[in-house]
This record gives sequence, C-alpha cells and structure tokens, in this order.
Amino acid sequence: MPPRRNVRCENPEPTPQTVEGSVTQPIPPPPPSPPPVDREIVKLFLSQKPPVFDGMGEPATAESWIRSLERIFAILGCNERERMTCVSYQLTEAADFWWDTRMKTMPREQAAGMTWEGFKTEIYDKYVPKSYRKAKASEFYNLTQGHMTVTEYDRALSSMTRYAPDQADTDEKLAEKFRGGLRPEIRMSLASRGKLPYAEALALALDIEAAMPRRG
Repeated sequence: MPPRRNVRCENPEPTPQTVEGSVTQPIPPPPPSPPPVDREIVKLFLSQKPPVFDGMGEPATAESWIRSLERIFAILGCNERERMTCVSYQLTEAADFWWDTRMKTMPREQAAGMTWEGFKTEIYDKYVPKSYRKAKASEFYNLTQGHMTVTEYDRALSSMTRYAPDQADTDEKLAEKFRGGLRPEIRMSLASRGKLPYAEALALALDIEAAMPRRG
C-alpha cells in the first residue's frame, strides 16, 4: 500500500480571525427592517375620530390628548411606525409647526428612529413643563380630604397619582396615603381595622361617612 501523501492547499481561504496577521471581527448582520405601516390600521385609527392637539391650553390638555391616543393605539395594536404615522394627522396649528421644526432641527438619526415614547418625551418637555409636574407632585403629597366628600377625595387622589409614581406604585402605598388624608373622625374609625387594601379602605370610609350626621 503506497504511503499517504500530504495534501497542501496552495491558496487557503483566509478566516475572519487571520488576515495578514491581524484579528478581525465578523461583520454583524444588518438590523431588522422596521415593521411596515398597515394602512388599514391608519384608516381604523382615523375612524375613531381621535382628538387633535393644537398646542394651546393648559398642560392637562396635552396629557389628556396623549392618553386618548394611547387608548386607541392599544385597541388597534399599532406598532411604532403606525403610531408615529397616525399621530402626524392629529397635530394642528402651533403644535404642527412646532413638530415640523423639531424634526428638522434634531439629529437625523434621532428623527429617523423616533419612537412613540420619544415623541411623548418631546411633547411633555414642550407642553407639560417640569415646573408644572413638580407642583402637581407637591399637591399630591399635601392632598387631604378637607371639605371634600370621600368620593371627591378618592377622585382627586386618583387623578394625581401619575405625578407621584413613587408614592402610588403599590396598593399598600396608595392605601396609606388615602387613610392619612381622611378627615380625623373617619381616619380614626378606620384605624381599628388595620392596614386594609385601598378598595376595602375606600368602601369602609364611604360607609362611615354615610352613617355620620350631615354637615350643615
């Protein structure tokens, strides 16, 4: 049997790790293409008669506008590009001119990759200033029932939780805030029941209020 011959490759293919004695890294794959815009989704969105935003009015107007759009987006299951396409139809007058200018002046990469969360940040920075949010957070921290009914106090408390997320991120914290702001006579009646969940504390406070003599 003839001896095995050594077979040499005259021109071996260079590997990604050895090219002219240097170490190279494999070329990463290109990023995935963004999901396409479903025009039917856009039609459905517009059929819901979403509110427009002109940049006028109080900061709460901008907040309510954002929340209204988010409810529709959630129902329709809009992706990022669909959200950004849809929202472009809802900006009018001063807000429309502001956003057009903002998109032209921000870095090209940021404008091209704008997301719904990024858009919300832009809206809040422009129309819901930090000073307003700070004042509302202080209002939440200092909120008490005072002359309000329990129902009115509950509604006021619920409407301001977004300004103090660190005090309303658990049911326990929110229930503690609710109990602490009640009028003394109602708060003392609740104290004997311990640390109830918010819903139970609210229901009991309503019962206590209903049994109390009406104020003149």
